Amino acid sequence: MEESMLAALQRQQIEIAVGELLLSSDHYMRGSIAERIRHLISHADRTLDITKFSEMAREELADLNLLPPLGKEV
Repeated sequence: MEESMLAALQRQQIEIAVGELLLSSDHYMRGSIAERIRHLISHADRTLDITKFSEMAREELADLNLLPPLGKEV
C-alpha cells in the first residue's frame, strides 16, 4: 500500500520529534518528547511506511520500543 500524503506528513513530524529528543539532555524534556512520539505513532495513518524513516530515527524508535529493532521487520 502506498503511503498517503497525511502519513508522509506524520512521518516528518515523528522525525522532527526524534531530532528534538536527540538534542535534549533534560530527563523530563526527553520523557515529554518520547510521550509525544508515542502519541504521534499511535494516531498515525495506517499507510505510514516505517521503512521510510531515516536510519537515525529507526534506531531511536527501536530503543524506545516503538518499532522493531533494525533488521527485524514485521
